[in-house]
Amino acid sequence: MDNEKYNVTILHTQASESASSQLAKLFKISAEKAQQILQKKSFIIKKQTDKATAEKFHKAISAAGVNCRIDIIEDDVEESALPTIEEIETSTQVKPLTDITQPEITPLHHEHVNLSLTEGPKTKSTTPNSAHEVIENIDSANFCPECGTVRASTNSICKHCGYDPEELRANKTRTILKKMALLIIILVIGIGIAYPFYQQYAKRLKIEKDLQLAFDTRNTVTEFILKTNFWPNQNIDAGLDKQISNQTLESVTLGKDAVITVVLRAEVLEGGKQTLIFTPNTLKGRIVWNCLKGTLKEEFRPKFCKTHTQ
Repeated sequence: MDNEKYNVTILHTQASESASSQLAKLFKISAEKAQQILQKKSFIIKKQTDKATAEKFHKAISAAGVNCRIDIIEDDVEESALPTIEEIETSTQVKPLTDITQPEITPLHHEHVNLSLTEGPKTKSTTPNSAHEVIENIDSANFCPECGTVRASTNSICKHCGYDPEELRANKTRTILKKMALLIIILVIGIGIAYPFYQQYAKRLKIEKDLQLAFDTRNTVTEFILKTNFWPNQNIDAGLDKQISNQTLESVTLGKDAVITVVLRAEVLEGGKQTLIFTPNTLKGRIVWNCLKGTLKEEFRPKFCKTHTQ
């Protein structure tokens, strides 16, 4: 139908240099933004468009080596309105709750009446039973929960079995305090064990975030080589700042044949300075980078820069 609308959705794609670069050029966005889009499970790049435009976007994105799909937007079906009270007609055939034409209901039981002339009707005794009255006047809370003996009050000690409500409450309080103390000890031990792992995890996240500066530099060098066909030997050759650094990276330096050396600060790694080296190569007219070299420990390297994939 002409009124149908479509969404064009980019699906998760292995973040290759070619795909992210082509996507960045196609939509005139930064390479970092393109990589973030490709890393998402799905990302709607075009919303509520016509079929022709959706197919145009799909063709261009697919040509860039990125997975995408076209989704049709279906209109919601409205629920039918319920009738109001005034729309429901009252039936004239409904009988009243009490039908005078029906016989009266006969009780299932009735008391037998004694019609004897010699004996009068038996009547219930109205004389109070003193024993029952005494029991009924005792508060149920005064009965001992252990043996059932009547106590003077709810807080009294039972003289028969020795049940003491005060001692019972004290025991319950001590039990609760012991459980709370045990829980606190477990929490302290758990935090003590987990904290070093959390510190290591936080450090990895920090290094991974700050290494993005090195990848941005690598992308800039890639674009420079593709435009000029010249392999720079120093930062100034590629139009880069002489000093490139952040909280984690001490320097990002361009060397001979466009090799990029990243030096990570000693105070961040707590074991001396470490390096990550990016080496460029050509493959079928494209620039590809190898980042397996350098002294950076495996646990801090990006996934595709590890010598052994985990």
